[in-house]
Amino acid sequence: MPRRTTVRTQAADHLAILEEVLAAISRTLELRELLHQVVSIIGRITRADSCFLYLLDGREVVLQASLVPHPHLTQIRMKVGEGITGWVAEERTPVAIARRAYDDPRFKLFNALREDRFEAFLSVPITHRGTVIGVINVQHRRPHRYPKATVQLLETVGTQIGGLLEIVRLVSETQALKEALETRRLIGRAKALLMKAHGLDEAAAHHLLLKKSMDKRKSLREVAEAVILASEVV
Repeated sequence: MPRRTTVRTQAADHLAILEEVLAAISRTLELRELLHQVVSIIGRITRADSCFLYLLDGREVVLQASLVPHPHLTQIRMKVGEGITGWVAEERTPVAIARRAYDDPRFKLFNALREDRFEAFLSVPITHRGTVIGVINVQHRRPHRYPKATVQLLETVGTQIGGLLEIVRLVSETQALKEALETRRLIGRAKALLMKAHGLDEAAAHHLLLKKSMDKRKSLREVAEAVILASEVV
């Protein structure tokens, strides 16, 4: 009976975390905000002193979210296979160290991260369809044993949020593509208006937009929108 109760408790924990993550996604599809909500949820559930979330960028793992704010966050990066985090990304296997994690031969020290002096370290992969897309790290200041149930819980979370993060990433990329296409359309329209108004060729009109952008310290899109607005007012 106790064994069955434990299994039910673990399942309830899994479901509770996933429900929280799903609720976070329902509130925002902005990737950075979502990542910060995920580390907050995991940090609270594990009672961790630190929680980092890394995402893969090519052959590197890049720190994208932290339970405790860090300046220059994304400057913390490692090659796949480098450090415990990179090792987890390469081997797709969790690592749990109860004390003196900084003495592990795989450990890579970052002076900018005071958390690197914490004692206990748990790292699990974030996966999507069998492919690692990131890593979750949980740390405790003092020695802390990570029970098998906790490791399994974070592995499940890593698998589940992997698919969710991939969806958000695709939505972000789609939105970025839409914005890029809209910017291109606006710049094209502004150039056409300048060509007609001033008898310029396309290269000269583009050069004029660039000059206005630098002079006014505004983006090309903002300058293009101003040109279009001015033509509609006249």
